[in-house]
Amino acid sequence: MLFLGNIVEIENKKQDNMLEVLNIVKENQQEAKKIINNASIEAEKIKQGLLIKSEAANEEAFLSEIDKAEKRADELQKSSSLGIDQEIKQILSKAEQQAKEIEIKAKANHEKAVNDVLDMIFNRSEKK
Repeated sequence: MLFLGNIVEIENKKQDNMLEVLNIVKENQQEAKKIINNASIEAEKIKQGLLIKSEAANEEAFLSEIDKAEKRADELQKSSSLGIDQEIKQILSKAEQQAKEIEIKAKANHEKAVNDVLDMIFNRSEKK
């Protein structure tokens, strides 16, 4: 019976040891869950921080591109205005030149008309 008692005692110790091991495993699992949970929280914080930084960088890049586009539009407008001003000056210069040519032709036509009238007057008076 002593032998049987030893076996029972060994079995009880095995069960106690197994319970201790199970308790240790359970505690370690709970600790692992806490660590995983904390790591997830930290990862989410980091993710949110990076997202905010990314949005700020994207907004900054967007605003920079808008600024560049506005400057380019201003440059094109100035360039266009200069081109238009030059074209207007050329048109005015050409118009002035044409006006002078017309004035010269008008004077010549006027002089010719006056001379023709004078010729008619003098030629008629000579014929009479």
